[in-house]
Amino acid sequence: MTLEKSAAPALIEQSRKAVILSYCALLLTFTFNGLWQIVNGEITIVAIIFLWLLKVLPILIFLPGLRQKHLRTHAWLSFVVLLYFIVGVQTAFVEETRVYGIIITLLLSILFCALVIYIRGFRNFYKTSL
Repeated sequence: MTLEKSAAPALIEQSRKAVILSYCALLLTFTFNGLWQIVNGEITIVAIIFLWLLKVLPILIFLPGLRQKHLRTHAWLSFVVLLYFIVGVQTAFVEETRVYGIIITLLLSILFCALVIYIRGFRNFYKTSL
């Protein structure tokens, strides 16, 4: 029993680090994709900035709660990640954006799994409820 208690904080901290890393990687991927579109001149800069904000703002809403380690923030982010996952899979099936779609889908999968592990570990160790 004491082994589980001492192992739980390490699991929680590792999953939290994975959440933060995959969250930041996702934001950076959205940013680099926007910059790539600017370099290629595919669409106007105003449209690229608008699309970037449309992708990033719903995720940035969760940043303060993630920094403060709120369990509900992690739970709600896991629901939002599933919506982004649908778009990532659809993007992966378009030939021109296949690599970008696969990268986004992998990052979202990692983020979702890390969120679930964090939530379950936190709830099991601290016996709190959402």
